[in-house]
Amino acid sequence: MLFTDINISPSLNWLAILNLLGAAQGLLLALALVTVKGLNSTANRLLAALTLTISIIVSGAVLLTSDYVFVYPHLSRLHHPFVFLAGPLLYLYIRQLTSGDNRLNWKDVFHFIPFAFCLVYLLPYYFQSADAKMRILGSEYIQESSQQWYYLRSALFITQFLVYLILIILTIVRYSKNLAEQKSARDRAVLWEVRFFVIASSILWVAAILRYVLDRGGNLLVPLGASALIYAMGYLKMRRVEGEPVSDEPVSTKKYEKSTLTPDRAERYLKRLMNCMETEKPYIDGDLTLQKLADKISVPANHLSQVVNENVGQSFSDFVNSYRIEEAKRKLVDPNSKHLSVLGIGEAVGFNSKSSFNAVFKKHTNTTPSEFRKSSE
Repeated sequence: MLFTDINISPSLNWLAILNLLGAAQGLLLALALVTVKGLNSTANRLLAALTLTISIIVSGAVLLTSDYVFVYPHLSRLHHPFVFLAGPLLYLYIRQLTSGDNRLNWKDVFHFIPFAFCLVYLLPYYFQSADAKMRILGSEYIQESSQQWYYLRSALFITQFLVYLILIILTIVRYSKNLAEQKSARDRAVLWEVRFFVIASSILWVAAILRYVLDRGGNLLVPLGASALIYAMGYLKMRRVEGEPVSDEPVSTKKYEKSTLTPDRAERYLKRLMNCMETEKPYIDGDLTLQKLADKISVPANHLSQVVNENVGQSFSDFVNSYRIEEAKRKLVDPNSKHLSVLGIGEAVGFNSKSSFNAVFKKHTNTTPSEFRKSSE
């Protein structure tokens, strides 16, 4: 049978339309994440890259299953390398959310080697003419024996994603242990978010195996699940509490009854903490958490919490925000900062939104940042 004998009738059913809506949502979310200011830029860019990757994969799947690939052959297989980005980007995003390091390092480039290999492998195909691509696609359409590339790519992706699921689970376990002593509203939201992602990703991974074994990529249910994940990403990003690193739970003396922290060590830790806050200003990090600061000054997180609660007499969030507010007050009256807006100053001292900046500033000073600036003029 020749390719010209194939009866091709490109069409979009309701499932394809739902997938395309999810892909469009991913594009909008990615755009919003890379343009928003003041939040954790590394996490935002990783999440933007992940949502964009999923959108490309979903769009490619719709193109193939709806037979529109025969109308636009030059778009065929463009999404194939991107399947090898999903696992690494999800892992790096979760690692960044749960670690004390706000930066990627040069070793992280190794996570993208499978993507690069796949891209290089497909370059000869990409440079072929439309007719040549149509012949290859037609052959795969007719003969199952011509689908070796689909089986190889799917098997490699399933294996790779399993590796990253394991890495993600280990990351979450470590993060959960670190939060055993102190959990803020943001920490709980992050923990809920990453657990959701690993559960959803595991379900999609199992579905991908079933699709690979039983269906050979002929339906859009798995891409639809990925589309739904895009919507969930947007919702969870908006739902997460920002700007309040740790909760304002009242200090309880019973909480530290079994603590191993001695008064001498508490004094040393307090000096180390105060020196760090004054000289390095870690509070300007909008995503500063108890664990991040504890790692920075080499103090166990539970001991740092106890030092702040008992020796300083504040919750961790109040402690950090007090430094932010004092820094903001200095900038609001500094002539060299006149070019900065109130929001710009809030972002510069570690607040992730104008609403949180206004609320905390008023809590500490009984006035808003704008009123404080006007009164100093």
